[in-house]
Amino acid sequence: MQTVSADILVIGASVASGALIAQMRADGYAGKVVVVDRDPDAPYDRPPLSKEFLTDTALRPQAPWWQAGCELVRGRATGIDLASSTVYVDAAGGATCAFNAGHIVVATGSASIRLPGEPEGVAHLRTAADARRLRQAAAPGRRVIILGAGTIGTELASSLVGAGCAVTLLDQADRPLDRFLAGHLGDAASQWIRQADVDLRLRTKVEGISRKRDSWTVAADSGPIEADLVVSALGARPVIGWLAGSGLDLLNGVRCNSHGTALDEAGRPVANVHAIGDVAAWARAKGGWRRFEDWTTAQRQGRHLARCLTGQCPVAPVDHEPAYFWTHQFGRRIQVLGTPERDARLVQNIDDPDREAAFYTLDGDRGPVAWIAVNSPREFALATRQLSAAPR
Repeated sequence: MQTVSADILVIGASVASGALIAQMRADGYAGKVVVVDRDPDAPYDRPPLSKEFLTDTALRPQAPWWQAGCELVRGRATGIDLASSTVYVDAAGGATCAFNAGHIVVATGSASIRLPGEPEGVAHLRTAADARRLRQAAAPGRRVIILGAGTIGTELASSLVGAGCAVTLLDQADRPLDRFLAGHLGDAASQWIRQADVDLRLRTKVEGISRKRDSWTVAADSGPIEADLVVSALGARPVIGWLAGSGLDLLNGVRCNSHGTALDEAGRPVANVHAIGDVAAWARAKGGWRRFEDWTTAQRQGRHLARCLTGQCPVAPVDHEPAYFWTHQFGRRIQVLGTPERDARLVQNIDDPDREAAFYTLDGDRGPVAWIAVNSPREFALATRQLSAAPR
């Protein structure tokens, strides 16, 4: 077995790890950084995969945030030994390697949720290779069923309708974008999806999926639906299987303290192991842990951990800054600042049908908890500046 040494070993060439390395190099860190990733296309930007990339001809989206100041190794992490600070990797060439490092950073992200008994051939969208296959299969005139009306599912529906496909969008929830908007704007979202000729079917349970040659049938409680392609967009789970039995706390991701240092099963920090991005569940100032799955928080976590590892003054704790999410679909750019709450009161401040624009405040018991902008970038920018200037 080949042994490789590094000062910093990062598992996953993600936007979070890119921010980590960029910040460390900017702060003058000169140690050896090795990044291991099993995806032959990595690094690349993932948000475009469900949007403009599906109608593009590029091999993969660009990764302008990637920092070249590291050694990139193609391989799959298979296990970790905390005592010796070693990660075992099946390299792309077939060799098994042991990577010893002063610090190990887990940035493996998440993988698609699969239905029990899901037949082979159901499409998913997590990688550039997934998107290329989908791009090839979704020709104009083809019938596509998308399972899940969350952010990825609705973005896919928007892109595929724009490419000339006939799209049916299914979800058990009673409104689209339910998690993204915490149940708000369900009627408005349903309206703009249906106006784009998407067959949106809510409160619909999938009972089975079958395939006969090139034809698919989705058995739903409302009756069978025929299609040429089925895409599952039911969400994602953190990639932590390779860490099983390691002694780390793996309840809904890798649990970490507020600096990104991983905790063991007894709740004690493991000084040489850290986690950032989708896979990480960081401690919150208000108590408990939370996994963030947005691009902005991933970068914040990477920069914050970089400062901790190099002994610099840390950036603001991740939950000190408001969360920021966005999606672009059906001619609408939807931006969310803060954390929407289901029991918050939705207040519409702007309604401009000519621009298909609206701006909302979500008010909690102690004031606004979130702001939602639909095609309202100026108002959203103003809310962001006001929030940044407010005392905390």
